[in-house]
Amino acid sequence: MGDVKAIYWFSESGFPIEKIDSKLYTHIFCGFAILNSQTNQLVISPNHQHYFSSFTPTVQQNNPNVKTLISIGGGGINTTAYANMASQPRTRKRFIDSSIKLARDYSFHGLDLDWEYPLDSTQMANLGSLVDEWWVAVQADCWSSCHYREPLLLTTAVSYGPKVYGQSERSYPYLSIARSLDWNNVMAFDFYFPIRGEDANLTRAHAALYDPNDPI
Repeated sequence: MGDVKAIYWFSESGFPIEKIDSKLYTHIFCGFAILNSQTNQLVISPNHQHYFSSFTPTVQQNNPNVKTLISIGGGGINTTAYANMASQPRTRKRFIDSSIKLARDYSFHGLDLDWEYPLDSTQMANLGSLVDEWWVAVQADCWSSCHYREPLLLTTAVSYGPKVYGQSERSYPYLSIARSLDWNNVMAFDFYFPIRGEDANLTRAHAALYDPNDPI
């Protein structure tokens, strides 16, 4: 894998697909596909299907070499649905098979999982099983039409560190991630939340540039 110069495009952003300067990028992520909690299959909202169906041919008009990926999940997702899907081999398979079919049907080059976030060590372990099984399925998909085709890319959006903090401290399944994914997209935002209380004056990244109590 060479240098990656990528952006995310959000279907509800209001920014026209045709205005994306695809010549600036090697990869463009289109979000977001969603998990059907009843079927454990990946789907696209009916209101957004026209965006996804036209995305790859539109951005490739100015850059035929740019690769496109479907981003899955995003902020504010139903984390319970993702945890349930990842908890069993049969439900993981439904998700994996449907995601590969969706990417192929809509002419995308890869898939990006944005699960924010696995809530405990068990869910993190299940995430590891999911990406390992995903990689195996993607390799098998290369030969599914009785001839070789380029394997889909697999990536994830992850927190800025190897551990996620909150109600419990949990570590990403880094061995599975390292062997089964092409790369990770580090979410380098929301580091600093100014809050009231005993740690309100602590400095974090992104640090406040001035004391909010001082007049500007």
